[in-house]
Amino acid sequence: MKTILVVDRDNHNLTAMSEAFRRAGYGVIATDRGLSALDILNTLDIDLVISDTQIYQMDGYALLSRVKDQHPETVRIIMGNSGEEAATFKAILHNAARFNIIKPWNKEKLLESIGHIFETEELLKSNDLLQLISSVETLPTIEANYQKILNMIERDANLGVISAEIEKDFAISSKLLQIANSAYYGLRTGSVKHAAVYLGLCNLKSLIYSTSILNSLHSISEQDQRRVNNLWTHSLITSKLLHYIYEAFLCKKLPEAAYSAGLLHNVGTLILLQNRIEDYTKAANKAQPKDLNMLEMEREAFHVTHHEAGGYLISCWKLPFPIVESALYHHIPLDPRILNKEIVAAVHLAQHYAWMLTNQPVVTEFFPETFEILNIPVSGFEAAVNWKNWL
Repeated sequence: MKTILVVDRDNHNLTAMSEAFRRAGYGVIATDRGLSALDILNTLDIDLVISDTQIYQMDGYALLSRVKDQHPETVRIIMGNSGEEAATFKAILHNAARFNIIKPWNKEKLLESIGHIFETEELLKSNDLLQLISSVETLPTIEANYQKILNMIERDANLGVISAEIEKDFAISSKLLQIANSAYYGLRTGSVKHAAVYLGLCNLKSLIYSTSILNSLHSISEQDQRRVNNLWTHSLITSKLLHYIYEAFLCKKLPEAAYSAGLLHNVGTLILLQNRIEDYTKAANKAQPKDLNMLEMEREAFHVTHHEAGGYLISCWKLPFPIVESALYHHIPLDPRILNKEIVAAVHLAQHYAWMLTNQPVVTEFFPETFEILNIPVSGFEAAVNWKNWL
């Protein structure tokens, strides 16, 4: 039985939510105080914490941030009243929370969401996935110099200071200038600071994560290096398409917590390439000529797929949950477990057309229902995509 800790200084809501969870078969513990919640977590096995933004002794964000550091395996959810979206968004952006609840909440939707969160957690901890991860020699990690830049961005450091740190690393600075000077952005600059200002800190964070992964690939053949380069190009175009979908068709900005979703959606492929390169090459070659589904070939070779491996790694990196879901579900966008349905559907659409734009074979299933989910006309989207220069 899963046990849920509910923290809220609103006694009426605390009682109502606790009762809803008990009736659904969960173990429930309730408190209105942040320090008490931490004591409970230190004493008992808690699977999930739901904290309101307004609690006694500290605010909900501070509590969940401490839970993240002290009990990283515990799932965290932030709750707030209508009008407190900024506070709940901050918790998701910094991965203090995986999901947010806005009051007044609907019991059926709440229980459904909690159930889906637990199902996703079980998927990320499946025996086959854990066996694969335990068998690999190295997992991509964020290098210390990159982590320093990420920490500076997190602390809202001066952009000049951040740019100076970036200039010390050729890999990041060269990729930053490459993207800024691409046909899509068309900035035409040799200044790292100018490029960083133009692209924005969220895009910069995405770039740092992807560069760190690429740098972890050592001693691979020329042929495999071409495969990695194709993956990088595909991820870059997926990211551009994802932003374009939101700006041109959904008429809004891509949520900041999902900025890295396009660049990092295929990170699981790099894990397989780095550690099981011969097996992965055989699976890829088997899928392409016969037009077989690559995911089936991966399942046959590794017992897991690249999107499951990627979701695991991104979760380990403690990146926002929309990015975890984009990696984990981008090839199965109709899966009922998905909470961030719009973002995952948009990533699925973007990655599919990115393969076609790079003239690479498409060896995974495409779900046209994503057009309906996003309310995007197929003909209008394809005309716009084919008109622009994405490279």
